[in-house]
Amino acid sequence: MLPTIIEESAGDAPPGWLTRVVTNKYPALSPDDGPPAAMEQAGLRMSGYGFHEVIIETARHDGDLSTLDAPGLDAIVHTYHRRFADLAGRTGIRAVVVFRNHGRRGGASLTHPHAQAIATALMPPRLADVVERAHAYHARNGQCLMCAELALELSLARRIVEVSKDFVVLVPYAAAAPCEMWIVPRRHQASFAEAHDGELVELARVLQRTLRRLNTVIGDAPYNFAIESVATPGADSQHWRLCIMPRIAEPGGFELGSGLAINPSSPEDDAEALRLAPA
Repeated sequence: MLPTIIEESAGDAPPGWLTRVVTNKYPALSPDDGPPAAMEQAGLRMSGYGFHEVIIETARHDGDLSTLDAPGLDAIVHTYHRRFADLAGRTGIRAVVVFRNHGRRGGASLTHPHAQAIATALMPPRLADVVERAHAYHARNGQCLMCAELALELSLARRIVEVSKDFVVLVPYAAAAPCEMWIVPRRHQASFAEAHDGELVELARVLQRTLRRLNTVIGDAPYNFAIESVATPGADSQHWRLCIMPRIAEPGGFELGSGLAINPSSPEDDAEALRLAPA
């Protein structure tokens, strides 16, 4: 019943694969529309060109990132990386978002463990804002904004959850929701495509520990995570990160009407609880 299988990572045990990537049966975008020649009607619309893939993370229906073994975890993160790099190199693609929805309130329509990758011909507004702010900071200060923020957070240590060889896990200063976390590479990397094999292996372990901490503090709550990254490597001003957003606080009318978040939780208290949680 599967649609086109794009790739598999081989496994020793039956059924013989660890991860499998397929085309989405109900894609948000399609390569059949063709790359857009130009925006139409003063930028009000463009073709729905792009790619939408489903990353099946394990053959086990009861599997989860927080409980899988090391080979399974490594296969998942390496698959994220391969799909990001492959899609980012396609004609007309400006952004690739690799993301995971967990739980019904997190937007997961299927219970089998999976993530998704969407490649678009436009720059998503959120990513465009992140890129512009980072570019402006670099133009003023000659330094990467995320590198500067990491240095500050490490010196303060109030919102740090974990520090590993290659990554920092932190609750951001202006967290939009309780227990929001970022996993940030310590080495300057503009694009997720720049991560090397050793960093991907470590990212798999750090991601699992982070999700275990989250489960301990808030239970098996719905969440979303996304790899927030520009598609093109090498930019001095950009720095990718993996953002985890638990869905335990419902946005209200003010959030809808203003685009601003009200977080009832203290980022410093959240970071301490997560830091002390077993991983």
